[in-house]
Amino acid sequence: MPPHRLRLEKILHKGKNLADLKVFNLASSKTAPAIDVNPTTGFINVYESEDNTYYYGAEDLSPEEFVKEGHVLVQFFNKITKSDNTALVHGALVGLNGDGVLFCARGQRGKSTLSVLSMMDGFDYVSDDYLVLEKEGDKLYTDPIYSIITLSPRMYDELYDKLEGSRFVSNNGRKDKYVVNIANYHNQFKSKYPVKFCMFPEIVSDAEPSIVPCPKGRAICQIVQSTVVQLQDNNHYDVINKIKEMIQGYEFYQINLCQDIQKNTDCLREFMNNYDSREVKEFTEDRMYEDMVFDVTHILDSKTNIIYHLNQFATLIYKQLKEGVDKDAILNALKAVEGMPLDIEDSFNSLIDALLDKNILKELKSESLDVFIDEKLIKMFDYKIAFREFLEDGTRDLVIDYKKEK
Repeated sequence: MPPHRLRLEKILHKGKNLADLKVFNLASSKTAPAIDVNPTTGFINVYESEDNTYYYGAEDLSPEEFVKEGHVLVQFFNKITKSDNTALVHGALVGLNGDGVLFCARGQRGKSTLSVLSMMDGFDYVSDDYLVLEKEGDKLYTDPIYSIITLSPRMYDELYDKLEGSRFVSNNGRKDKYVVNIANYHNQFKSKYPVKFCMFPEIVSDAEPSIVPCPKGRAICQIVQSTVVQLQDNNHYDVINKIKEMIQGYEFYQINLCQDIQKNTDCLREFMNNYDSREVKEFTEDRMYEDMVFDVTHILDSKTNIIYHLNQFATLIYKQLKEGVDKDAILNALKAVEGMPLDIEDSFNSLIDALLDKNILKELKSESLDVFIDEKLIKMFDYKIAFREFLEDGTRDLVIDYKKEK
């Protein structure tokens, strides 16, 4: 849509939001649009797959607005870094003495604060958000794609003195973080920095931080799922498999983050300085890499590279089924919720059948455990149980919508 046509459409619609326009080249991708026009924000993205060319347009290219739409820049890098031995991922990396630790976690898990404070305390630094993985033989290297950081307002205030003149640029697009230019730390920025091991940050209530060996499944699920969902690659098994293959051979550790962020950095430094005397532990991994966080469940099938998503209502049921709560007790409690649709039993059984069929739920137990029902959450999701499977030709809902069937 030419800029003058876009402006004319806005005038004719008298300020009302226009629908997005998405055009697909089915020979290239059935899930990622070749042309994506968003009249509300004034952005247009075009990808020409034949010559691997990416086009980007915006009504307002002022620095602040460009930073707010930073994921457009990330989308661009995602296109040009796709090769057999490179991949863009949503993760963070800092290092000491040439040994890098790759933080595998989605947003709001503490990786940015830990990475930025580590940089301020003398660690080598690659990125706290997005970075490029590059495989060379049996070595894995990382590269940054930009020199800005995003911190929550609370962390920005807490680290203000240590920022030493780093310039506040703007709020991010969601208005929940501050974007900061850290060009004055460029002497600590590193390129082609080797990965030594992987680490999964977990925020805990402990008074002291700690680092322990951990299974790799949850960490891999987080870095893979948070990457592909933001880069619109949920349905691209080759991308999922490449990221998984790049990191699954490394040792994984969990750093339990306490409220004292300086203690967390000191704990990381001590661990890395004494890495040779670390505790090594082998884990038996399930085929299904599961991550249940913020009351949402994501599952990566490590054999097929299919990603599954359960919304909060489905997670509420799934979690209790895993714990052994009797399914009939759960169903009866759901039926007692005010406003619950009459077909809830059909949807409930459909969810259980799909979980068993996909081998996510191994078996049904029946133990005398209390049922927990969050009525506010259920109503917030309009009483809809969602269990989705991301396939190469699109997204499939595994819980049958009986209203549509009828």
